[in-house]
Amino acid sequence: MKCWSKSVVHTFMYVLLGVASQLALADELTGIVTVEISGLQEAAGNVYISVYDSDDTWLGDEVVLTKKVVIADALDGELVRTELQLPLGEYALSVFYDRDDDGELDTNFIGIPKEPVALSNNATAKFGPPSYEDAVFVLGAQPIIQSIIMRDI
Repeated sequence: MKCWSKSVVHTFMYVLLGVASQLALADELTGIVTVEISGLQEAAGNVYISVYDSDDTWLGDEVVLTKKVVIADALDGELVRTELQLPLGEYALSVFYDRDDDGELDTNFIGIPKEPVALSNNATAKFGPPSYEDAVFVLGAQPIIQSIIMRDI
């Protein structure tokens, strides 16, 4: 009886370890988003990309990732290219060109951007900021490209 109990315990522990390692592996699965930004070939300075993963945080201060991209280093012909490595899931991107190199998006008194901005899927404003649903994309194991056009508002 003792051997059987040890055997059952060991089997249970191996199963538990296997499940735990699979969960850890699932957490480590990442995908790559190549961001191609057009409209900046004559620009100097930096663009900032913010990554959001929910409607609740969309265009707010709570971001998954913010990446500063030096235009001169990332310019490839007429495109500014960079890669983001993220866990698999749904995301939306916000991009702004920092004209005055202060690291912040300048807005007017009612919050309208004074510097060029763009969003994933090239979502556009309609009586206010675009919705998360308009900008969201799914990142799977296969690399994807988000082609984004910078615009002044």
